[in-house]
Amino acid sequence: MDLIKVTKVERVRLLRGNARSIATLHLTTHHLIFVQPGEELWVCFPMIHCVELQPASNTIPHASLSIRCRNFVFLTLFFEQESDLRDVFLSIQKLTCINSVEQLYAFVYQPRPPFTYDQGWQIYDAAREFRRQGVDALESRWRITEVNRDYELCATYPHVLAVPAKISDRVIQYAAKFRSKKRFPVLSYIHRTNLATMTRSSQPMVGLKQNRSIQDEKLIESIFSMPTTAAATPPARNSNMIVDARPTTNAVVNMAVGAGTESVENYKNCRKEYMDIANIHVMRESLARLVDAVQEANMTDTINKQQLARSQWLKHIAHILDGCSSIIRTIHDDNAHALVHCSDGWDRTAQLTSISALCLDPYYRTLEGFAVLVEKEWVSFGHKFRDRCGHLSHERYFVSLSANAAANTFSSMHNRFLKSSHEHETSPVFQQFLDCVYQLWTQFPRRFEFNEDFLLKLHYHVYSCQFGSFLGNSERERNQVFKSPTRTHSVWSYFLSRRCSFTNPLYDAEADQSQTDGVLKPDTSYLKYWASLFWRHELKDVDLSERMSQLSVET
Repeated sequence: MDLIKVTKVERVRLLRGNARSIATLHLTTHHLIFVQPGEELWVCFPMIHCVELQPASNTIPHASLSIRCRNFVFLTLFFEQESDLRDVFLSIQKLTCINSVEQLYAFVYQPRPPFTYDQGWQIYDAAREFRRQGVDALESRWRITEVNRDYELCATYPHVLAVPAKISDRVIQYAAKFRSKKRFPVLSYIHRTNLATMTRSSQPMVGLKQNRSIQDEKLIESIFSMPTTAAATPPARNSNMIVDARPTTNAVVNMAVGAGTESVENYKNCRKEYMDIANIHVMRESLARLVDAVQEANMTDTINKQQLARSQWLKHIAHILDGCSSIIRTIHDDNAHALVHCSDGWDRTAQLTSISALCLDPYYRTLEGFAVLVEKEWVSFGHKFRDRCGHLSHERYFVSLSANAAANTFSSMHNRFLKSSHEHETSPVFQQFLDCVYQLWTQFPRRFEFNEDFLLKLHYHVYSCQFGSFLGNSERERNQVFKSPTRTHSVWSYFLSRRCSFTNPLYDAEADQSQTDGVLKPDTSYLKYWASLFWRHELKDVDLSERMSQLSVET
């Protein structure tokens, strides 16, 4: 509480979109709370992306704070006393820019009443999930290894991994040295209809000298030579695929820093495809352009189609889904294996493996199955949630303007952040995954047990830090450093305790048994702007300035 300079401010004028109200503002250790007659608005501090202070001036009679939230809520607060403004600004800054994950809300949150489902931390068990996929039945081909039991071989991999049975842990230890961050090829998914597999890794450390690793080649050969289909025959020659998620140029450029991509001449019976998915910095800039368009449409609740197209957000979504389509064809149609990687194997790789598995296996489209999928492909395999989601904010996101600064500068503030975007690690990688799931959900409305509100709430709680599920950057951090499973609540306990609220009434569990073996194939010619996530409807082609003029006349 020492960080809170003021706990309550009366008669704060609150502007949200085109809605105006008078509220009492309360500041607590973890939330801003706006109390209005018959309504409360709670904003948790990790949800705050940036804040701009605008003091009163000759042209602006009231001091204000502009707040942009990570769930695309924009708030402007007007204060009668500039002293209140500065106290609130400094309090928000100190409470948002904390130094440790263990200061986040998850470590003090207690649900009231208690969750009716309290097994959220147990919903995913790696060995159990591999058995479900058939590893036990295929024990002569795959085995569970303890080579990373204490996270000593690879700090960002989970402690339970599945590898080809014929490959010893000694070979794996040598093969790991050839992959970025030692993220060597491991099993992600076995397609039960034909035993084709999807494996994942990071990029090989080829370098300019075209280095090789006999152990890495032996490991991948053992994967690609495994029989598929009921006839138990090896895949056709070169039908196996190494999937490099990056644009070709990016993969080649990485050779200059000692990394790169596989030379297929050294890997038997496979081909390689580049998926042209941009890196985290391009994705961050794309979202920034989209958010600028959303903010500009803040008064109209609609977004201009031209601005949406210039952001290229849906173009990036299409590239991800196209990559998944290639993997699905390889595994389901060609009865072949696919190895997926990007650079370090925790961003684009997770997008491709998780969405492909979602399309291939109906189990992952149930509420429990989706939780298992997220825990497996994202949480356990080391997606950097803390860095990508910006759970620990920085003071550079808090800007205090001079009294004579222009009033409408909130957008320019974000542009200043954009110029230094490569200095930090935030990127909407997991949000893109959820957007891809939304696209599939709209294309196949009867094939998902969960509804849209489930996806929206999951996006919110990835940033809220109310639960321990997404804290830290790896399984090792959550288990050994923060001990999240014993000190915090799981987000899956929240969802499954409210199962009825998140169930899709159109879901037909039998549909997957009678259609194409339950496999979904994305249609990238039909992509929708996710209006419910961005709080704006997709527009029309009328000029935005015309609509703004109309609003000013109407008011």
